Amino acid sequence: MNSYCKMVFNQIHVNIQSLTAIIDEVTEEELAYRPLPHKRSIQELLQHLCLICSADYYISLGYSAAKMNDFYLQHPAYTKLELKAALVEGFNQLKAVYSSFDEQKLFSLQTSYWGCTYTCFEWLLEIQSHLYHHRAELYTLLTCYRRNGLDVALFE
Repeated sequence: MNSYCKMVFNQIHVNIQSLTAIIDEVTEEELAYRPLPHKRSIQELLQHLCLICSADYYISLGYSAAKMNDFYLQHPAYTKLELKAALVEGFNQLKAVYSSFDEQKLFSLQTSYWGCTYTCFEWLLEIQSHLYHHRAELYTLLTCYRRNGLDVALFE
């Protein structure tokens, strides 16, 4: 695997570990918390977060909006165990796919269904950013709900 990808996967792994710890800590009552009627509940946010590695990779391959909707419908995760399994499975699949990429593939262009074009490496960075973005959102929601922080290490 390309050394740059190894470094990105190390950071994604840190994110996955902290998300797993947050899932372990979150209560059933907290899962149902919805900050505003038009916003995701904590459970819905976790469902989205746990599919990012897989879903964003498929988006990078140019899957259509309809195909992505089907993907989300076919991959519901409701229990904490299912959420963690989806998170780890997506990470492992993404890492396996990227480990087979040579330099040419890594820097080849891929276009999403909405027309965004990045190299495969840039898509990997986008996946990393997407995970960190929603982990921050999750942490903030839980902190506001609890009125205190979580006992979870977010960074190494």
